[in-house]
Amino acid sequence: MRALGRTLTNFAFLFALTVWGGMVVFFTFFTTPVVFAELDRAAAAGLLGALFPRFFQLQLVCIVVALAVVIGRLVLGAPPRRLALAAVALLSVALLIGLYNTFVLLPEMAAAQARVVSFVTTAKDDPARVAYGALHGRAMILNGLAALLGGATLALAAFEPRLLVSDGERAATTQPDTASVARGTRDAASAR
Repeated sequence: MRALGRTLTNFAFLFALTVWGGMVVFFTFFTTPVVFAELDRAAAAGLLGALFPRFFQLQLVCIVVALAVVIGRLVLGAPPRRLALAAVALLSVALLIGLYNTFVLLPEMAAAQARVVSFVTTAKDDPARVAYGALHGRAMILNGLAALLGGATLALAAFEPRLLVSDGERAATTQPDTASVARGTRDAASAR
């Protein structure tokens, strides 16, 4: 039963990080360019404005799940402490960024977007459009940084699988199986 629990928590951790990473890649490199290529600027901005809150909400869910798994395993003493603390630090910073994006930056962007009459007819140097552009730029940078932190956490687990393995499991894999050793000794003796 304990192995099943570990497997489920490892799955939740890896699934959350990969959903988050896949979502960032798909939204950034596929959805947004297609939306702006196929729709007029006003419709594209409206559609993406409706998608962004859901994007950031799912991002928060993914970060919280991954962080909860690492903290839970750290409390139970499962992974190497330094490794788990590094993952907690990466995910905590990503969580702070996600919370800021969702609850501070998105409302500011919505308010700034509402002040721009039209992105087609409003001059690029109009103060309302400049203000929206600055907020949008900040959102892109922070979202990219959060995605890099999530990717770094996933890379940490990929390059150092001890993050997902308990101390007891590590000890079992590093110590030889006594039955195999005895069988090997017996086979060697009978071969003489």
